[in-house]
Amino acid sequence: MRKSGNYYVYPAYFEADRTRESGRRVPKKLALPSVDPSMISQAARRLRLEHTVRPEARYPGNWWGAPGLVLVKKTSEWSKMRLLRELAKAMASLKGTSHP
Repeated sequence: MRKSGNYYVYPAYFEADRTRESGRRVPKKLALPSVDPSMISQAARRLRLEHTVRPEARYPGNWWGAPGLVLVKKTSEWSKMRLLRELAKAMASLKGTSHP
């Protein structure tokens, strides 16, 4: 098991056309039709989170699909689930879609 000071955030976690079983991590109401690493990066920037984009990395559950990974530095305030929800909300606001 790798130890890291980062959360691994893949675009697949936010894709509305994925099921939970196929990799979506956020509730369907927060999911978006298409997500790429640059959107996650913009959302992380908006939330003032330290992050790094790895454009060549691939989601292990779909290694043949579109590449991209964002490493977000862990904070003591947020769990990974909370981070993913906040990123989803920030991406929705960037795209002009409103989520509760």
